[in-house]
This record gives sequence, structure tokens and C-alpha cells, in this order.
Amino acid sequence: MKQRISPTRMKLLETKKRYLVAVKGHKLLKEKLEALVHELIKLAREFEKQEKLVGDRLPKILEKFLMIRSNVTDSVMDKIQKQCTVEYHLQMKEKSIMNLTLPAFQIIRESLYPTRYDNMGISPGFDMVFTEFDSILSDLLKLAELEFSLFELAKIVEQTKRRVNALEYILIPELENTIKTISSKLDENERSNIIRLMKIKDILNKKK
Repeated sequence: MKQRISPTRMKLLETKKRYLVAVKGHKLLKEKLEALVHELIKLAREFEKQEKLVGDRLPKILEKFLMIRSNVTDSVMDKIQKQCTVEYHLQMKEKSIMNLTLPAFQIIRESLYPTRYDNMGISPGFDMVFTEFDSILSDLLKLAELEFSLFELAKIVEQTKRRVNALEYILIPELENTIKTISSKLDENERSNIIRLMKIKDILNKKK
């Protein structure tokens, strides 16, 4: 439904003010969008790098574990599990990217292995595998942190892009059209008034 516009100078002044605010807001949002996209690309590259790191290391660690596990009986494995309990605690902090608050995780390992597996007559490879597993836990957590941050940042980029487009293709053109319409109507009224005054002047001059 088309809005009726009141062609007054007050309305023109108000619309021009809204137009200036919209143009300034569009400029600031566009700059913010460019900065967000830059951060998104940077984060995506970091995520790809971390994903490759985990993707290269994790299968090798699991393969080593399965090879060693195949030479260990279930009873010995139960004994290892009971003697070598390890507790992990997850700490979450906050970091800020472009005024967006994102989580930053950290794993804290509370207890150490009390026994070396080579002392139990088992391949010392167990020590190496579990040490590697300990080290990759932080990498896995970092990967999850990056993935979450990437998802959240992508949402903000999309929201900001929609706002930029709404200003650029809807609000600003509408305000420009309103300014043009009011200005045109005011000019037309002014011309009509001038013509009317000229006619009145002519009538008065004829009477004289």
C-alpha cells in the first residue's frame, strides 16, 4: 500500500535528516561488514589449518593404539584402565572479535599416569600413544572452538549484510524518492502561487 506523503517543508526537512542518518549508517555498516568478512576469512583459514592438523594426527594415533591393543588381553586392558585413571577438566573463557563474544576453551589434566606400561610387560608404545592422545585433546578442543566461532561469526556477517542491503536497496531509495516527490510538489505549489500573485497584480493594475 502506497503511503500518502504530506508535501510540507517540515516533512521535507525531517525526510532529509532521516536520509543523512541512513546514508551515514549504511557507510558505517558497510565498513563493519568488510571488517567482519576479513575476520571470517582469517578464521576460516585458521580452521582449515587446525582441521588438517587434527585430520593428519588423529588417525595415526588411533592406528597405533589399535595395533598395540591387538597384542593385549582384555584382562590386562582392564588392569590398565583401573590403574591409570586420568581426570580432565574443561575451562571456558571469553574472547571478543568485532564486539562478538566467543568462547575460548582450555583442557586441564589433573592426574598423571602412575605406571609406565613397559613396567607391566606391555609395549612401551602405550606410553607414547596416550601421551600423543593427551596432546591432541587440546587440538580437538581448539578445532571445536574455531568451528563454533566460525559459525557465530558467519551469522553476524549474514545479519549485517541484510541490514546493509536493506538500507542500500530499500530505505535510502525510498527516502530519495520521498525527497524528490516533496520537493517537486513544493516547487509546483510555489509556481502556482507566483502565477496567482501575478494574476492578482494584473487585475489590480487594470482596475487602476
